[in-house]
Amino acid sequence: MGRASCVVLSWLGVALLAGCSGGGMQGRPGSTEPAGTPAVTAEESAGILKDWTERHNKAITSGDERLWRETVTGALEGPVTARVHTYGRLPESAEISLANPVFYVPRLDGFPRWFGIAALERSGGKEQQVLGVFVKTGKKDGWRAAHWLTFQGKPPQLAYEAQGHAIPVPDRGLPAAHAAYLSRGDESGLIPDDYSRSARTKRIGDWTSESGTFTPGPGKAYGLRTKDGGSLVWYGLKQEQTLGEGTGDALPGEMRDYLAKNDDKAGRTVRAGWEWLAIGYAPPSGKARVLGESVSLVSAR
Repeated sequence: MGRASCVVLSWLGVALLAGCSGGGMQGRPGSTEPAGTPAVTAEESAGILKDWTERHNKAITSGDERLWRETVTGALEGPVTARVHTYGRLPESAEISLANPVFYVPRLDGFPRWFGIAALERSGGKEQQVLGVFVKTGKKDGWRAAHWLTFQGKPPQLAYEAQGHAIPVPDRGLPAAHAAYLSRGDESGLIPDDYSRSARTKRIGDWTSESGTFTPGPGKAYGLRTKDGGSLVWYGLKQEQTLGEGTGDALPGEMRDYLAKNDDKAGRTVRAGWEWLAIGYAPPSGKARVLGESVSLVSAR
């Protein structure tokens, strides 16, 4: 695979990767044109980002779960719904703005349509790099965030087809490999990061527990081809865990808050549900790597 040369074009303050060569074509048999149509155009990109950010900020300062659900989907829906259920509205200082966004836009046939984004998120006087995925489920549906993760460093470089669009690829089994490691310690398909290793602990405070069961989802995984022929994959994991024989004060704060919001308290056991948002890299051959994750409580009883 040859080296790719890319130009970042500015459109109303939004950057869209375009004019790239190298990285191959992904078209129909016998065709010299890439398959599908771009998930979003340069003309649409600024409006989509502006509209979503406004809806997000309105939702977080209202505490209205319905408004929240209109801004998120897939693996992001559970954590967001649980947070607003537990803590209600947030102050205006929690509103965000997005600077220097870059879109990773694949060609797709039909719906759902989706694209990746990298941006600098600013909130409360602080800023951090985020990687996310936006999804439009049907023609009449709005764009919603399906994945949103703070990310440090640089992700693997992506490949682009001749017209400058990112190339969608399967997840190469990365979510299932991550779940297998977390559930059983199976490292046959994955090189775990430090956070994943620590998540297999059998003790939380003075509560004992197995690491729990892990399954891919909810929602689908989203993959884009990297320059070396691998895959950059956004995905979610579901974790079910039972804690036993501990004291309420030793539970994580978010679990105590969730139980209190439901007028509940810890008994001899606590069954908890967590959802992971993760991003990883699957090489053309060999083991995949976890690049980052966030874990949120979504249920406790």
